[in-house]
Amino acid sequence: MTSSRLPALMAIALVLPVVAGCVSRRAPTVAHVHIGHAITGVHVTPNKVGYLVSAEGRAQETLDYSKKAAAAHDLAEMKHDIALATRATNADDAFGVKESMIMAVNHITFAATSDDATLNVQKAAPVFAADSARVIERCDLIGLLNKDIQASNSEKEAALLVQEIAKLAQANLSGDDSNGDGVVGSVPSEYGLLQLRKELEAMVAREKPPYVTVDQWYLFNLVKLPNGKWVFDKFGRGGNIEGYK
Repeated sequence: MTSSRLPALMAIALVLPVVAGCVSRRAPTVAHVHIGHAITGVHVTPNKVGYLVSAEGRAQETLDYSKKAAAAHDLAEMKHDIALATRATNADDAFGVKESMIMAVNHITFAATSDDATLNVQKAAPVFAADSARVIERCDLIGLLNKDIQASNSEKEAALLVQEIAKLAQANLSGDDSNGDGVVGSVPSEYGLLQLRKELEAMVAREKPPYVTVDQWYLFNLVKLPNGKWVFDKFGRGGNIEGYK
């Protein structure tokens, strides 16, 4: 058997049980599974929630810890709480806000570049990626401010920096009004996760045929073959052959 035939045979083997009725419902499009990874669920996150859901939860943690730091009574306590806030934002081993947001963007991009993607998704994906940039920037700023706080010997100085982190954390959740027009999130440079979720929901609402919440089996068993083809793993092992998230 020639090696050139292996990817095609692997694809057939992986998808056969779906065709044979191992999963009773009709398989969703690959594009819709990637959208599901962003907004519904994926096998690698804590509690197997979607990447955007993970980002929202960690953003709330960041805000809670920063508020706790703002109410702290000494510098050591302040530093401890801000370190936890920063971890919730930037931990790359525990799906912090930044990592979760990047993965959400990646999967919407995967959706748009899938063979079965609608024109709607193809057009919306790069806009979503661009509009997510401000959240990533705020995450980086929180990391930099945390370094200044950890190095500070002044409770007064640290307290001012904590307030800045709290503002950034709030903005990552619900947006800000940086242009002063009196409307929070009126332009993409002000977007937080609230506005980004609405953007994705609007994209989903425009889908024809309609987007339907993807069954967990499909969410957890979409894999990418070495030749770049996306298929469903007949063994239901969860995850990706190449270890992609």
